Amino acid sequence: MIITRNVGETDDQLIYRVCSVKDTIGTWNDVADVLNELLGKSYDESVYRKKYQSFTNIFNANQEKFVTDKAQLEDIEIQKELLRKERIKLQTANVERNRIDRHEARQELWYEQVGQYIRTLEPPKFENLNYIPTNDKIYVQSLADIHYGANFVSANNEYSRQIAVARFSLLKAKTINFIKEKNLRELYIIDLGDEIQGILRANDLSINDTAVVKSVVEVADLISQYLNDLSKYCKIKFYDILYANHSQTRFLGTKANEMMFEDLGYIIGHYIKTSLKANDRVEIILPKDNDLYLDFKIFDYNIIALHGHQIKNVENVLKDLSMQRRKLYDYALVGHYHSNSTIQSGESYCNDCEVLVAPSICGSDPYADSIFKGSKPSSVIWGFEELGGHTETYKMILA
Repeated sequence: MIITRNVGETDDQLIYRVCSVKDTIGTWNDVADVLNELLGKSYDESVYRKKYQSFTNIFNANQEKFVTDKAQLEDIEIQKELLRKERIKLQTANVERNRIDRHEARQELWYEQVGQYIRTLEPPKFENLNYIPTNDKIYVQSLADIHYGANFVSANNEYSRQIAVARFSLLKAKTINFIKEKNLRELYIIDLGDEIQGILRANDLSINDTAVVKSVVEVADLISQYLNDLSKYCKIKFYDILYANHSQTRFLGTKANEMMFEDLGYIIGHYIKTSLKANDRVEIILPKDNDLYLDFKIFDYNIIALHGHQIKNVENVLKDLSMQRRKLYDYALVGHYHSNSTIQSGESYCNDCEVLVAPSICGSDPYADSIFKGSKPSSVIWGFEELGGHTETYKMILA
């Protein structure tokens, strides 16, 4: 039997291992010869025999303690494994918490950066409203699909940020004439969403002529100035839909409406409200947080307003929303479709129930050309009577 020394084995470990197989090696003298050769010694066999016997006696005398220590070691190993798992759980929780913290920090930084641009508009010198109104109707003007920041040329239209500003200037002049002609004390204005072009798809990068953040600030300021200027001539009640599709911030890999409340329209609406806080002739009405819709009354008629990107069938929107929200709506005001239309959905005791679709401020684009759905850039004013509901539509073409 050939015996060699193990790597890293101490003298005592070697002696104990060799002595424990004495019966295989032969006599104690044979054991002494093997150990002397491996250790480079010349001891008598009694030295190794007595040392081995001492090892054995100590082990046998403390065997119960060794067994207990082994059980304790096993218990310690179990506890270490449990601690390791708990540490992993904590690390996993911290990763998620850090992700949430980073997201919240980015949102706070975003609001801080936008907040730096917000300024309070000085109210204009108001016209005197102490006259007897000659019109008992309520008029609602649409602002829909501005797509500020887009830059394109289509078959019958051209658009840019400069053109958007010019169109608001033209719209303001026409609206002031309308206010004076109708002798209005108050005008409702509703923003139906898609104020910015945003970045929904890769090709939006080529359409936008400025950063999305800058578009948000500029279009909010443009609308704020428009409302402030009109308030010189009458009171303004401004309704703003905060959620649309182009103003969504679609994070990498997310689909349409997957994170629908991550919407820059929320910032635009609150920017406008802050900008006009010193003007008591402008009332800003925003939907509740995380509400895609805004409902209000005109006379006794229930109105619901929305952008329309989540609608599958615009003809059924009144029926679907009435069923979903358990409230009977007379009119739905909708953007998104970029063309003006009135869709008959039913009738009530003294009015037709209708879906009123607003045209776009931006007008037809190359995509509209490709599907032959062009429509002039425009805004409409819907007139409502107490008996009869919606009875008038005025279209203001802006190009």
